[in-house]
Amino acid sequence: MIKVAIYDTIRELYFNKGLSKREIAKRLMIHRNTVTRAIEREDNKYLLTVEKEKPVNGEFIERIKVMVLENKAKGKKERLTKTRMHQLLQEEGYKGSYSAFTHQVRIIEEELGVNQKEAHVKLDYGNGVLQVDFGEMIVMDEGYPRKVMVFCAKLSKEKVEFVQAYPRQSTEFFFDGLIRAFDFYGGIPRKIIFDNLKPAVKEVLSGSERILQDEFLRFKSFYCFEAEFCGPGKGNEKGLVENLVKYVRNNYFLSYIDFKGFDKLNEKLYAECWDKMHTKKIDGITWFKTLNEARKDYFLPLKGHYDHARLTTAKINTYQLAHIDRNRYSVPTAYVGKKVDVKIYPFKIKIIYKGEQIAEHQRLFSKNKDSLEPYHFLDLLMKKARAYDDALVIKQWKLPKEFDNYHRMLQATTKSKSKGTREFINILKLTKSYGIGKIVSILKELDKSNRYSYEEVLSLLRYREDKIIKKTISKDILEAMGAPDIQSSSPNISQYDILLEGGENVERRAIQ
Repeated sequence: MIKVAIYDTIRELYFNKGLSKREIAKRLMIHRNTVTRAIEREDNKYLLTVEKEKPVNGEFIERIKVMVLENKAKGKKERLTKTRMHQLLQEEGYKGSYSAFTHQVRIIEEELGVNQKEAHVKLDYGNGVLQVDFGEMIVMDEGYPRKVMVFCAKLSKEKVEFVQAYPRQSTEFFFDGLIRAFDFYGGIPRKIIFDNLKPAVKEVLSGSERILQDEFLRFKSFYCFEAEFCGPGKGNEKGLVENLVKYVRNNYFLSYIDFKGFDKLNEKLYAECWDKMHTKKIDGITWFKTLNEARKDYFLPLKGHYDHARLTTAKINTYQLAHIDRNRYSVPTAYVGKKVDVKIYPFKIKIIYKGEQIAEHQRLFSKNKDSLEPYHFLDLLMKKARAYDDALVIKQWKLPKEFDNYHRMLQATTKSKSKGTREFINILKLTKSYGIGKIVSILKELDKSNRYSYEEVLSLLRYREDKIIKKTISKDILEAMGAPDIQSSSPNISQYDILLEGGENVERRAIQ
């Protein structure tokens, strides 16, 4: 700072006060050459009196230029950090410090126009334009952090947002998010702006050209919306939804929420979106009313739902299981060895044989797990009753304790473990039609009177069902069913008095 002050004083004394170089040197007690250098400099940049030697010179400057250009050509995730570039140069003999190196890199980047900030045009989309993206969030699943992918959608002009959570970002979840959004908005936006999501884009070409996935083309053709895709790295083209992803993360998932299944989580997110749509306003008008007005002219009507299941096939093994997405799902015994078609929905698995659905399961998202439907195995266990107690499907079936008690009493009554088990399996089959609660009630009643058999259960069940059927149907229900109003007249019971009068009178009146 002292040298800068002296430099400034020299120029003021010479150009403003008119002093000679000799007088200035004498007054400031400095060498006359210093005065000359200060006067002859035209620019106002401060220079060190002694120029430091730069170890970055000659071949290293050219090498750094090559490294900078190569780095620019790479994708963001593949680019070298300046620390790594410095290490590589040191391996080639570079002796300069890290700070000297980064200083030289900045100079070269400025010369070559690297890292030049791009100017953006502020966009104003019209009505009926939806912006869509996925964001990664964290929830707590039984005390452990778990990643979920959150589908985020926002109407550009009407502002209404829609949010749902999924395990992954694959095709069936992508389509499910869009279908739920269409239902939520009550129509199909005329244009949807996407990032270059894999379920939609097979290959990104130059400019705005894209090769789309076949399944996405079928989905798009079904709903007839216009699809537009952001340029790679052009987050400004979908700024609203980028902000929405950040908003959802900060307002719905921080602090981390307890995960109790995707159904519960999505119900919560849906309710939040619904409440916001009916309370948030634009110029004093709620988002809901704004959406209703826009829907008339800028949305396509909903005429049905696209079947967005992912299709595959499987062969049923000897354990009655179909291997699907690294998990196993059961089918009835009759289909062992058969080749089946599988429809994979976001949260359901449907198994089909020759056009007929033979099984449906909740979809598993872990690995190497079994989804076992107990009713699929009861016919087989009738034949292999000795395997009942050790069967995995029975151990996993959480039945009320009354069932186990009745099973043991059946075995004792029949004096045969296998026979008692077969009778009990027949009782279990009844739960499919009548429900577990109703059968439990019957088992309790029979246990009180020590009546243990399948016939006793069936008899009491039929008796209760007959009582329900024979109950009087109210007039309101009959009217709702459109039943005719049947009128009946009361009989004149006085005509039966003749029976009390004796033989001759009865005979005479009968002849009359």
